[in-house]
Amino acid sequence: MRPERVRLLWLLVLTAVPAAAVAAVLYAVDFSSAFGLAPQVSAISPYATFFDLRWILVFHNSWAMFAGLSLGAIVLRGLFSAVLVALAWPAERSRPSFRRLASRNLAFAVVATVILSPFTALAVVVSDVSLAYFQFLVLMPVIVLAPLLQRGGILPNWWRGLPSAAIIGWSLLNFVTLCAGAALVWSVPDRLTVPAAAVAGMANGLLWQRKVRATVLQQRVRWPRLPGMPLVVTLVVSSLLLVEYAEDRGARGAGQSLQPIDALPQFGDIDHPVIFLGGYNSAHYGDPSESEPPVVRFSYRGTDNHGKPVFYVPADTHQSLSISAQLLATQVDQLHSRSGKRVSLVGQSEGALVVRYYLDRYPHPAVDTVVLDSPILRAGRVYYPPPQARSGWGIATGWQLRGIFKLMEATSEAPDSPDSPFIRSLLDDAPFYRNRVLCPVPGVRMIALLPTVDAIALPAELNARIPVIEMAGFHGHLIDRRRGLRHLADHLTGKPPRNLLTWEYSALQRVAGAWQAPALPLALNPVWHAADQPDAALRREPCQT
Repeated sequence: MRPERVRLLWLLVLTAVPAAAVAAVLYAVDFSSAFGLAPQVSAISPYATFFDLRWILVFHNSWAMFAGLSLGAIVLRGLFSAVLVALAWPAERSRPSFRRLASRNLAFAVVATVILSPFTALAVVVSDVSLAYFQFLVLMPVIVLAPLLQRGGILPNWWRGLPSAAIIGWSLLNFVTLCAGAALVWSVPDRLTVPAAAVAGMANGLLWQRKVRATVLQQRVRWPRLPGMPLVVTLVVSSLLLVEYAEDRGARGAGQSLQPIDALPQFGDIDHPVIFLGGYNSAHYGDPSESEPPVVRFSYRGTDNHGKPVFYVPADTHQSLSISAQLLATQVDQLHSRSGKRVSLVGQSEGALVVRYYLDRYPHPAVDTVVLDSPILRAGRVYYPPPQARSGWGIATGWQLRGIFKLMEATSEAPDSPDSPFIRSLLDDAPFYRNRVLCPVPGVRMIALLPTVDAIALPAELNARIPVIEMAGFHGHLIDRRRGLRHLADHLTGKPPRNLLTWEYSALQRVAGAWQAPALPLALNPVWHAADQPDAALRREPCQT
């Protein structure tokens, strides 16, 4: 057999075995929500480093452990990449010594780790809040940076100039194959999980060969004096400043998006009061007297002396979910007492979590019907301790996020914080928000309206135990349209609920599983006191009977 074919065979083996090994470990411990990550362990740069960092940021519980895991990952990734580059080196060019390749790849592993760290930290945020727009904020920089990092560890001065069309193509193709590999690993029967991961790993091997060949045989680097990588990294990192700006603009839109709910009576004879709970960064600046049945707005600041909801601003929605639920309990009782009728609840985004927390923790004899509009699903999949803690799962991640959000405050009128009471609610009550949002509540008719786009922020398998209706659209904007209001009115007027979940939703979940941070199992974190509870990250039956 020709030496080139022997080296290719070894290359395929060395990229298939790690993917299969990761899948085998995940399968052995029933860590099903992380199956889609397995193929990335042997992916081309920088996707493999992105794989390493997500596991490290979730699975460390001290500064020493974080430092040890980071150093170990850099060394192993650098040496492993050096071996793969050596095997993929084209025969037409003389290959550097392995010692030189090792030094290049070790240095590159450090650089890639530093560059990708802030975006990996944001991936952890995605696993806490499960919002699609955060997932886009993570993926777009990684996709943009990937072609510029492809030459790292192969050639000296790799950071100069711009990548060739071939390098860009192989980088984008690996993104596609990793998405497909995640879907494949999740879709096959359990007994084929490991072989499927091995096949996806072999695809990585072929791409290693093609990208190394394209890099080494490239005749001329475009704009060789241009510091391409540093320039683009600076621009991409600067884009973090736009996160809070975009969210502020979204907050204003959220305040305006409360208006379509007023048209609800046009779609059905609503003969009982409905409390509408807006989402995160929503606002209501109207007079309390405007909030009259059948549609009454919930206020994140409570009610006045007459039991009418007072105005609130976006910052008021940043309070803890337990406080919001307490305010909801008071408003429900007041409205029920005034009207003498049962009350329906319509919660949007954060409002849906407030409704769900209220139903779980407070007596609710006055509530008989609930609609969860764009609920935040499978939240609380990760953890980081409060600032005063000296240890705890994700401690370094928490401080990294605090630095990132401090930077983003420059463009925000009402800046967020990774330690805001709302975020801490999701972190501290993770067992409930991870498992039970779509579980039934005795005596209450419930449905959930789910935007298709949010599927990219969720692990595979929805495990809903209440009727769900999927709608094409973005988070928090489903009832802005007639179809959404029609579904809402049908449920509030007592029409039998329907399950309308298409295959596309599940497909998006499985594809996006490649880019999510792994969940921290409930039993590992003593703060959650949930060792005996079912865990949607490990098992597929989260609703307790």
